Amino acid sequence: MYFRFRRVMSFVGMSWIFAGAAMLAIGCGSLGVFGPFNPFLAARFNTTLTGVNSPGTFTPQPGQPGTGTGTGGTQVIESILDLPMMQRTIQVSILNESEQSVRFSMTFAVSAGPGGFVPDSEIQDYLNAGYNDAILPGSGGSVTIGCDTLTLNRGTRLLTLSFGVNQGDIAKIPPNVGGDPNATLPTFVLRRRDNSSANLPLPELIIFGNSDPDFECLGGATVGDLCTQRGFVYTSIADLPVGKSVEASRIQGTVCAQNFGTAPEWRLDTTLDNQVQPFQYGRGGTIVANVLNRSDDAPTETRNQVVWTVTDANGTSLHFPDR
Repeated sequence: MYFRFRRVMSFVGMSWIFAGAAMLAIGCGSLGVFGPFNPFLAARFNTTLTGVNSPGTFTPQPGQPGTGTGTGGTQVIESILDLPMMQRTIQVSILNESEQSVRFSMTFAVSAGPGGFVPDSEIQDYLNAGYNDAILPGSGGSVTIGCDTLTLNRGTRLLTLSFGVNQGDIAKIPPNVGGDPNATLPTFVLRRRDNSSANLPLPELIIFGNSDPDFECLGGATVGDLCTQRGFVYTSIADLPVGKSVEASRIQGTVCAQNFGTAPEWRLDTTLDNQVQPFQYGRGGTIVANVLNRSDDAPTETRNQVVWTVTDANGTSLHFPDR
């Protein structure tokens, strides 16, 4: 996951966040077989995370590609080939507890090509599943998804796969009539484009929002606050936004919601130890996102509107819903 990240912090601030990360990981119920994708704990990165709207770029300090070992004694997954087959995919589904219909925007992103997370031998499977080149092969540079700018710092290609309104999927997840969270909930399962399988090639990032006015960050792409970029929108029968749309700061597990920086993203855990951070998902497991019945929340409300349940390839729980 070698992309632009929006916050930079002081050395002192880094120490405080480092301590907080350990406590959050335990509080999230997330100790498991997968370790943290954490710039504080992994020597692979040299950029920090706080400050306010200050630009920063994750710069990798990789080990030998294909070996799963990084610098500083930290074992790091460098390539999809470092993983057993059962850990090379992920399943993602969205459940709607709300009495309103829900639209969403979610984009998978991964580095590819020589030096990237997806080597040349595996790229075709990603393309078959629906990933596309967001940056022309070999051109470097960056791409902006809504207000979130991703900069390619390893590999030669940046592949993305989008779901929701920006990809022509089903426009709305039907409402949960009556709002009973224990009812059989309307569900949307993200699937491959070629064979409709729910086993999606593993991304390094999952980004919420896009450039649609209903989903982009407030203030616009050049001056907007990334944590206001919206991943989910409650809608009326006429498909018009109603109530309080779901900003990244209120989607459990995003870097924004966990106060680790200003990125509307979930991030892959790529280090090998016994921890996973609050903003990370595992390899080969599942993510179930529940849209809560909170469209009428006050503008100043900060509680989660979307919560997640995350497991790893062995079915071990990494994160529980924080309602």
